[in-house]
Amino acid sequence: MKSRLFEITHNPETGCITSVVLAGDSCKMNWVCCDDGYEWGGIDTSTRTHSEFHRKNDSEPVLLSFSEDDNFAEAVYENKRLRVTVSRRFTGAGNLRERAAIKNIAHMPYTVCRDNFSLAFPFNDRYTYADDCMTNRCNTHIRCGGNVSYVNALRMGASELNLGMVLTEGAFVSYSQYGCRSNVRGCLGFEPESRILKSGEEYVLEWELFPHAGKSDFFTRLAGYDSYIGIEAEHYTVFEGEAIRFKVTSHNGGEARVFLDGEELAVSDGHVEYTPRRRGYHRFDIACGEISTFAEFNVKPPFAELVRRRLCFIAGRQQCLDPDSPLYGAYLVYDNETESQYFDFFNTDHNACRERLNMALTMIRYLQLREDEYLRASLDLFVKFLFREFYEESTGEVFNNIGKSRDALRLYNAPGVMLVFAELYRLTREERYLDNILRLAEKYYSIGGEKCYSNAVAVRKVMYAFSLAGEEREDDARRMLDFFGLHVGNMLKNGTSYPKHEVNYEQTIVTPAVTCISELGVFRRGAEREEYLRNAKMHLECLDRFSGCQPSCYLNEIAIRYWDDFWFGGERCFGDTLPHHLSCLSARAFAAFSELSGDASYLRRAGENIRNCLCLVDDDGHGYAAHVYPHTVNGIKGEFFDSWANDQDLPLYDAMHLCDRLPEFSV
Repeated sequence: MKSRLFEITHNPETGCITSVVLAGDSCKMNWVCCDDGYEWGGIDTSTRTHSEFHRKNDSEPVLLSFSEDDNFAEAVYENKRLRVTVSRRFTGAGNLRERAAIKNIAHMPYTVCRDNFSLAFPFNDRYTYADDCMTNRCNTHIRCGGNVSYVNALRMGASELNLGMVLTEGAFVSYSQYGCRSNVRGCLGFEPESRILKSGEEYVLEWELFPHAGKSDFFTRLAGYDSYIGIEAEHYTVFEGEAIRFKVTSHNGGEARVFLDGEELAVSDGHVEYTPRRRGYHRFDIACGEISTFAEFNVKPPFAELVRRRLCFIAGRQQCLDPDSPLYGAYLVYDNETESQYFDFFNTDHNACRERLNMALTMIRYLQLREDEYLRASLDLFVKFLFREFYEESTGEVFNNIGKSRDALRLYNAPGVMLVFAELYRLTREERYLDNILRLAEKYYSIGGEKCYSNAVAVRKVMYAFSLAGEEREDDARRMLDFFGLHVGNMLKNGTSYPKHEVNYEQTIVTPAVTCISELGVFRRGAEREEYLRNAKMHLECLDRFSGCQPSCYLNEIAIRYWDDFWFGGERCFGDTLPHHLSCLSARAFAAFSELSGDASYLRRAGENIRNCLCLVDDDGHGYAAHVYPHTVNGIKGEFFDSWANDQDLPLYDAMHLCDRLPEFSV
């Protein structure tokens, strides 16, 4: 099939699409990836929530017939219960319209729902290597919002040729992932609302594919569909004392009707303002005529209260207080199910070093702003642990594990310790910490540290620490600026050919490029500063494509990530972690770029990102490593907060560093 906008290739043996190419694309990117055996439009009718007996006896649909010409294709599938007719045609504008008519052919009623029916959409969302990702892979942003469902698939590199998908009939209520693993997001299975079909009755799902130039153009095009309801909110996460405010737009049914907890709310010219009466998750159901959808909000305690509760939890329940243990003073992973600490020397993602520094950084930043004897005693104990177990003061060497173990060298770690020292100097004014920053930097950059895209590289914070020391440390400050110049110079040289790290390519390989270039750019002047700004913008274009725009506290301004829970969570589950705390590194990058460029919109986006990460910190102080968003992942039930507290305090730390610019994060 071919139109002026699309080239579509089918597999005649399955009736499914194997290739979608946008006309005029010099790269000939295929927006479908069939590498793992999934094809576009494949039908799954396995019963995911029932016994193995039912699963074995629920036969998959068999292709009965397939036909195709330049403008139309039709595939008919059947099993013992359903006949599904999938048809595809081009619209007058050249868009691809697909229709799945699901008919009950059994002699009794049959329920079609998200637990027994899905349609496969294997978008080409995987990480190979950066240069390939720029032109041949996409970030797939999904909204399964009932009648208002859509996909904004953005090429990973800068491009005005992107793919949109909008549901025009029926309702998708969730999605699942199949074949998800590190570097491969897997096939996305879109799942319908629950419908009991009488014998002979039919239910239709219909959607349309269209090219678009980017996020703004995507939503402009969506607004032209009768099935679309636009929702724009001031914030999707609010603190107690703030109102929930959002606007609903639609041209399909007059004034919107909005419901919360069964109560209809007042709507004035599409605007809703609601003062929350409770904390936690709030789902607002929205209807315009026959079209219905929802928006998701979260209500948290005042920020200062949330931070202190979390830090008291860390000090009281996540710190080892056994003086006979080598872990004495360490901040540890915490299992919320067993209410116990966890440590694994052999799986370093679960040890007492590395990213566990996030807890210490949050503690230090809070103590810079507020005196607290209890928390200060906890921090002092941690600092002793750090020097004793995984930092060697005489050489500046940072270790990957306790006992100053040299089993592995990880270049991510040293900048984190350097940042801890910078924050400790800001708190204590002890010269020892500046001395160790220099010693650590000498060691780190002697072993190739400038090649590592570590997000803990903190140009502004380290340089601020030296500025506090005054003239007597000016030579040391210049030395540190030279080190950072070496590091950022490597990023400038690489451009968007980002090096592989622990993942081939991802959001947090791009964030240090934006952050470090922006932060060092503040120290440059004239034409050199403009060059830094130009480079930061180039990386920002790639970073922005990871961030979602959906009307949800779990998705808005949250970056796509899908391997974190497997490596850092207690459930060991792959799948979209929306949110995961590392999404806040986009906020850090946005804030740094805002300072360099003067563009306040990125500061606002940074605040929104951090707010929506705060669901990972419970109101009573428990933390969660990730929120696994999809319905199921690789056959495992999703839609849960992971049972471990592990590293999720970074958004609190970054928020407190923005409190002068975003007062809602004051403590």
